[in-house]
Amino acid sequence: MLRPALMEILPGIHHFNTDPFNWYVLKEGGRLTVVDAGFPGHYPVCCAGLRSLGHDVKDVEAIIVTHAHADHLGFARRLHVETNAPVFVHEADVAAAGRPLQLPWWGLLSHAWRPFMASTLTRATVNGVFWAPGVTGVRAVKDGDTLDVPGRPRVIHAPGHTPGQIALHLPQQQVLLSSDVLITQHLLTGAHGAPQVAHRGLNHDDGQARRSLDCLHEIGLVTLLPGHGRPWRGLMADALKLARETA
Repeated sequence: MLRPALMEILPGIHHFNTDPFNWYVLKEGGRLTVVDAGFPGHYPVCCAGLRSLGHDVKDVEAIIVTHAHADHLGFARRLHVETNAPVFVHEADVAAAGRPLQLPWWGLLSHAWRPFMASTLTRATVNGVFWAPGVTGVRAVKDGDTLDVPGRPRVIHAPGHTPGQIALHLPQQQVLLSSDVLITQHLLTGAHGAPQVAHRGLNHDDGQARRSLDCLHEIGLVTLLPGHGRPWRGLMADALKLARETA
């Protein structure tokens, strides 16, 4: 029997841990928003997880892709077809979202000799990275938008990892779905730790990725929910300090 790796982090915020690829579901009443979509092979995990919440995919009203990499686009197209839910992507990543195989391949393959990276690439392959379709007909979002979808997240554009990388702020819950803006797992070694920026070899523009941390400085106490790694709770100022020190 398939056992979804599902955890309620806070009321209405659920984490599907298909390690090391994180994605989330926001629940508001009987309405759902899926934030990121793993790989295509994770679609059954999504369906089983929603059933464990007393829902099915037909309750999904929105899909938000935080950036146009294959481990976040994953089953977004399939879920869109099944539900007719709109897919939201930042305007700078709209074109890339429509293309398959969007990943920082040089950074990944040049470190494939590392055991954790080899394991990650194997999991990506098994779960369909090479047959993950792009997503077209998306709705473009921009910095500062508050999306009228379950959870009502506010978009924070933090480019660098990709040109259209975004984080999603839920101010009432003091939550930041930080995607790959800030992660808590080293993507080359697998080590869990403090908030950090992705390794420079995995960023489209590493300098910009580090400068983009400035756009988070006004957030106070927060539960950080990263695209890779474990949740982190504390002051955003401390998270940013740790990320800069790690850099």
